[in-house]
Amino acid sequence: MRVLETKRLVLREFHQGDLKDLVTWREVQAQQFLNFCFREYFIWGMGPWGMLLKRTGGIVGHCGFCHINLNTRTGEVNYFVAPQYRGNGLASEALGVVLEFGFGDIGLARIQARCTPDNTSSERVMQKAGMTFERMIPSHEASKDGSCRDKLYAVIRSHFKPRSLE
Repeated sequence: MRVLETKRLVLREFHQGDLKDLVTWREVQAQQFLNFCFREYFIWGMGPWGMLLKRTGGIVGHCGFCHINLNTRTGEVNYFVAPQYRGNGLASEALGVVLEFGFGDIGLARIQARCTPDNTSSERVMQKAGMTFERMIPSHEASKDGSCRDKLYAVIRSHFKPRSLE
């Protein structure tokens, strides 16, 4: 899996040594998540990128494709930033470089993401990346407000504007 880089982040495969950072997230079963990542890398040759903060060398979240359909050239992305690192634009930075990878390296025509209706922070991340709201779709799980629907955002290759070089 190719390493991706932004001004503040290195996106790379997870390693077992990252467990010490994941346990500080308080929102994930750390070893189970790492095992999932390792399975994805083995089966598909790619999976979630760990978001390594250059300044500290610590893993602060993950970003990647949770689904790719090569027949229709579409992909779906997701991202997570540990609570103590939120509000600093790290998710937007990571999502931007993952979208570039999807459109450029994989040759996708469309990339989408979803969030619960009450997750305005995640919605802003998608909007900053150039994704636009399309519609409400059935959710896999209920949100905080009890809704079983998600907001679907997407961008197509011809509407995507790569990040400016910093």
